[in-house]
Amino acid sequence: MTAARAAKKERGPMRSVTQALRALDYLSTCKGGAGVTEVGAALGVHKSTASRLLSTMKAQGYVARDELTGRYSLGIRLVELAQTKLEQFDLRSQARPYLKELSERTEETIHLGIMEQGRLVYIDKIDTTHVLVMRSRIGYRISPHCTALGKAILAVLPEATRDSIIDATDLKPFTPHTITDPSAFREHLRKVAVQGYACDDEEHEVGIRCAAAPIRDHEGGVPGAISVSAPITRMSKEQMEEMGVLVRDVCLRLSASLGYRI
Repeated sequence: MTAARAAKKERGPMRSVTQALRALDYLSTCKGGAGVTEVGAALGVHKSTASRLLSTMKAQGYVARDELTGRYSLGIRLVELAQTKLEQFDLRSQARPYLKELSERTEETIHLGIMEQGRLVYIDKIDTTHVLVMRSRIGYRISPHCTALGKAILAVLPEATRDSIIDATDLKPFTPHTITDPSAFREHLRKVAVQGYACDDEEHEVGIRCAAAPIRDHEGGVPGAISVSAPITRMSKEQMEEMGVLVRDVCLRLSASLGYRI
């Protein structure tokens, strides 16, 4: 269906809204802006109609007009709206459905964590329905080197940021399995970055295994990570790796919803 025929199918306010949105879409493809005639042709409307539409959108700040060339481009109001939308992103509310999905699929403890001043902080949690549960709590802060959550985040941070955190961290042993050598830890993180998920094989707490993956945002940043944790009696090493793949895939979908593009 041509643009003109599509335009004729709508009448009244809805037609005007559709035309305005299509005009914005069109202007987003015009690096040097576009004149009234070009916009009218793109929308399938008369030049006079395009002129009225653009004038109205200009008055509201949605488009801007170059007074020298008469060409229109996207307005600053769109930048303001985009910034507001980004500020509305709340990681806990955005991640909650994905935490619930993992909880339902695994029936194990699910954590959401962030890196704050070089420490891993739990900001959300869904407990397992099993009798044996973890002692973690929301607000708990810990060194990132002994947790799957911390390692998942560290592995994809910029190298300078990662090295700064590692250098400032006391890589003390929480269990006999904790990685305490800085060189070995950096090499471990390189492997984590390649596979896309991290594992904690009784490194924080004896008898507990965990798999985690990072969350990425629209800027490629790392706002946090999600993990699945369980006692070794319910999570073998093989199952831990399988959990890693599962949580990685879930985090990729969450990241995409936050605007992340690989």
